[in-house]
Amino acid sequence: MNTPTGFKQRLASELSAMATHPAPAQAARNPARRLRLPFMIATVAAAAVAVAVVVPALSGAGDSPAYAVTQENDGSLVMDLKRGDGMPGLEKQLKKMGVRAAILKGDEDCATGIPPMVPGSSQREPVTYFDDDPGKARINPDRIRDGETLLIVAEFRNGEDTPFAVSDRLVLNVPACSVGGIGTLVAHP
Repeated sequence: MNTPTGFKQRLASELSAMATHPAPAQAARNPARRLRLPFMIATVAAAAVAVAVVVPALSGAGDSPAYAVTQENDGSLVMDLKRGDGMPGLEKQLKKMGVRAAILKGDEDCATGIPPMVPGSSQREPVTYFDDDPGKARINPDRIRDGETLLIVAEFRNGEDTPFAVSDRLVLNVPACSVGGIGTLVAHP
């Protein structure tokens, strides 16, 4: 292939000129362009914080979360205990959301039986309302007074990990164990 001699000479002279004369200094960057990177970093950091808040509420092994807690517009919380291994995380999440709560696995051999409820709490409006879904409840934190703890007892059958019933009551002292069916109860066959 023949290359025109003139082209080679022009190319050589342009390359020589570029090598001997440095490129002109770049113009100052546009201030808006300089803000893009910090803005992007701040956006990614904010997203990471939002995920960090949501993930604990949905943590658990497997494809579905072991528990979830969502806050409703009226200030109530909807808890959903899907598996027994979610009990510690659910209790911790409720506490983070301002609910003094304790969650126990129902134990029919518990020597203390049914823990005593807060005097007069049976005459007050219920703290929780249970859905048709076992393990799911609406908690009204404003109905829990200072010094009271919402005790939630989850019941499981024959080594299954999915609760078939959940009950609750307000207590002054959290027992080490509790039988199931301690108050408001929803059971499923």
